This record gives sequence, structure tokens and C-alpha cells, in this order.
Amino acid sequence: MPERPKRGTTREALAVTPFRRLYIGSFLSGIGRWMQTTALGVLAWEISGSSEYLGAIIFANLGPLALLSLLGGSLADTGNRRNILFLSQIWQLAWTVVLTINVVDGEIGQTTLLVLVFIIGLGQGIYAPTFTSVIPELAGRNNLQAAVALNSMSMNGARVIGPALGGWLTSRFGFAEVFGLNAATYLFVLAAIMFTQIPETTAEPKSLGDRLLGGFRIAKRAPQVGSPLILMSLFSFFCLPFIGQLPAIAEVNMGIDAKSTQYGWFYATFGFGALFGALLVGTVLLQARRDLLIRFSLVSFGVTLAWLVSLRSINTGYFAIFLVGLCYLILPTTLSTYWQEHVDENIRGRIAAIWVLSFGGTVPFGNLIAGPLIEITSLSAILYSSAIIAVLLGGLFRLKSGPIIGEDILSTGQN
Repeated sequence: MPERPKRGTTREALAVTPFRRLYIGSFLSGIGRWMQTTALGVLAWEISGSSEYLGAIIFANLGPLALLSLLGGSLADTGNRRNILFLSQIWQLAWTVVLTINVVDGEIGQTTLLVLVFIIGLGQGIYAPTFTSVIPELAGRNNLQAAVALNSMSMNGARVIGPALGGWLTSRFGFAEVFGLNAATYLFVLAAIMFTQIPETTAEPKSLGDRLLGGFRIAKRAPQVGSPLILMSLFSFFCLPFIGQLPAIAEVNMGIDAKSTQYGWFYATFGFGALFGALLVGTVLLQARRDLLIRFSLVSFGVTLAWLVSLRSINTGYFAIFLVGLCYLILPTTLSTYWQEHVDENIRGRIAAIWVLSFGGTVPFGNLIAGPLIEITSLSAILYSSAIIAVLLGGLFRLKSGPIIGEDILSTGQN
């Protein structure tokens, strides 16, 4: 059996001009998106004071990923990916402007906020699987893990800077200013898309079923693809409701105002921990065994989340949320690399759609269910349950191995 080529470094991935251009544009736009996400959580808590409504906002923000990711993945494999990326970003920019106008006076109804957040999310539901499938192809297969790690670092670097800026701008100016600034940051990624030549796909699915549901069939027939998707889905649904409840954790457990700059730094520290985790995977842990990384991530995430929930001091809370972020992000970065190493370019979009569904699409449903359960029980009870499930997953999961697969698996049905 031929030896796999040595994995490329992050420096080698960034040396590829098309990848670097889209990567930087996405990073700058991501800062604005995380500014808005932080402000949305604070605004939702301010106008409702309800964990149930916080869960509903997370559902409105991420739910479109569940609804449209399959369509986005199909388009990524069969359509003009450059146009898809461009138009989906224009959609989000336009509706973010509408959201900004609606909060200029500092007031907005709960239903109006939910609807506008959901509409903005529709664009992301199409954009996310397309972007996920394009980024590693631009970097090259040998640079795949480095590209995935860099993408995670970009997302979490934005999660560090965005919340810090969002918290400060919200307390200093207001929600409209934060949302308006986010709208402006879409211009960075739009410019990057305009000046980047994105390779065309050559896939020709035989039926509508192959276009929309082919990814599920591939995942079922190829356990080297299906096992990381199943693990990510379980983790996202049962273990990530804490992300939507961070404003409640800050106020109820830590005793700090969710509209304060201090909360912005609390949120940013979580992002910094995730950034550090992605950096480790892309550098120090680049050649590490994937199964050990995943097991470590799940068990340590459960332990650190339980510790965070038990704390009542923000000073210690900063350190705890950093470790939660670090342990958390090792998992999706490693799993994303694993399944992408096992597929070719002609089916990457459809598998990316399921990945987006498992990584982001299940989170809103988990939060939608967790919100009412928190009202019935308590914040701590639900989050401790999440921590226990993460540890159990770490002890029970098994990754499957196999060859690189392509669209022919849909015809043969063979592993």
C-alpha cells in the first residue's frame, strides 16, 4: 500500500494565492459576524430575560443551516460555486442592513428579531457548504489538514476579536452600530470572491435524489465518511447548548451584566481557547493520531464544561471558558480533516452539506429543546448533562477507516 504524502504545513497552504485571498476575506467578514452574534445574544436576553428565547434565537440564527445545507451542498457539486458564494453573501448583507434599520431606535419586537435573524441565516445555509467544499480544493489535497485548521483558526480568531469588539461597541454605542458594521464587513469577502478563480465542478448526479440525498447514501455506504459525521451530530446536539446559554451563564452563574464589555471579553476568551485548539491541531498535533485527539477532546471538554458550570467567579471563569473552547475545537477540526481526506472533489459539496448540518444544523435544535428544559429544571442541570454525554462519547466512539471515494459509490453501492 503506497505511503500517504506528508501533510502540508499552514505556511504552505497560505502560500497558495487563491486560498490566501479567500481565507483573509472570510476572516475579516467573520469578525463582523461574531460581533453581531454576540450582540444578538445580549439583545435577545435584554428584551426577554428568558433562556427559552435565547434558544429560539440560536435556532433562528442556525436553523437555516439544517433547512438549506442539502440544497447548498448539491449546488456546490453541480453549480457555479463562485456565483453561489457571491449571491449568498449579497443576501446576508442586504438583510443585515434591514436588521440594522429596525434597531436604530433601540427597540425591536421579539418576533421581528426572530424573523430577521432567520432570513439572514438562509444565505448562510447556502454559503456554508459551498465555502466548506471550496476552501480545501483551493489549498490542494496535501495541504488539506492545514487548510481545515487554518479555517478553524480564522473562525475562532474572529470569535476572539468579534465578541470583544461587539461587547465594547454595544456598551459604548448600541446594537444598530454593531449590526451596521457587520454589514460593511461582508464587502471584504465579496471582494475576495470577485478576484478569486474558483475551479468548476465536474460532477453530474444522475437524479434529483443523488443531488439532494446523495451525501447521506455515501455516508451510509462509506463508514470512513459516516462515522465522523455521526459523532459530530451527537456532540453538537447534546453537548453544545452551552454556546447559546453563555449570556445566561454570565448573569446567573457569574453575576456579570451580559451587555457589559466584561461579557464581551468572557465570550472572546472562549473564542481564544478555540483558536488555540485549532492552532495546535494545525501545527504541534499535525501528525498526531486522529482517534487519540478525538478521545482527548471529548473527555477534556466534558470535564472543563462541568468545571465552568460549577464556578461563580468571573476571574476563574475566564480560565475555565478558555479551556472549554480549546478542548471543544480540537474535535470538529480533526473530524473535518478526516472525512475530507476520504472524498474526492466531485462529492465534497454533498458531504460538506451533511457536515454543516451535523456541525451547525443540529445546534439550533439542541438549543431549542434545551431552553424549555432549563426553564423546567435549571441551567446547571442541563449543562452538567451535556458534560457527562461528552465524556461518554469519548469513551465509546470508534472511527472507521477506508479508501478515498468518489461519485461511483452511488452506482456500485460498495464500500
